[in-house]
Amino acid sequence: MTEEATAGAQANQAVRERLLAEGLRLFTSKGYAGTTVREIVEAAGVTKPVLYYYFNSKEGIYLELMEGAYTIFGERMRELVGKSGSARDRMEILCLGIFDAFLEFIDVARLIYAIYFGPAQGAPQFEHDQAFDWMLDAVRTVVAEGIASGEFRPGDPADMTWVIIGCLNVCMEEQLCRNDPRINRDDTKRMLALILDGISRGDAK
Repeated sequence: MTEEATAGAQANQAVRERLLAEGLRLFTSKGYAGTTVREIVEAAGVTKPVLYYYFNSKEGIYLELMEGAYTIFGERMRELVGKSGSARDRMEILCLGIFDAFLEFIDVARLIYAIYFGPAQGAPQFEHDQAFDWMLDAVRTVVAEGIASGEFRPGDPADMTWVIIGCLNVCMEEQLCRNDPRINRDDTKRMLALILDGISRGDAK
């Protein structure tokens, strides 16, 4: 690729990323329904045909934001579940990895929560539940393997899974709902340790 072509590709990518960033900002601040194509292109410093070229429509920007974030999160989940070590270590790595990913994509998460829990805004259909399902399956997998290996005490794996997920969700939503979160990553790690102490066998703590 020539230098000119490389520069052109980088410029195109920058325009595309700018449209996504402004779309996300406006969807989050004004709502999906309340945001117009005109507002997005003006904020991004481009014209409507440029937006249509890259995304076809406002709906295209929304879907790209969702698909991009979910693709990365899915890949991150597979990496986290595949980590080696004891069940307790793997659970800590998994939960803190999910917490870190949530913070990394907190602006997207804020939009997802608004769409999912708020009034209908006419946004394109998207399977938002899949991210939570991935989290649930990942935690359940490590719990089941910990019980099978004898690292976690015998018990209902579903109960253990929901307790861990409940703690993790509260810690993540605290970041979402407050400008000055009262729970940080270290607090999350410490609270998870309380749960893991409870489900671990005495000789496996």
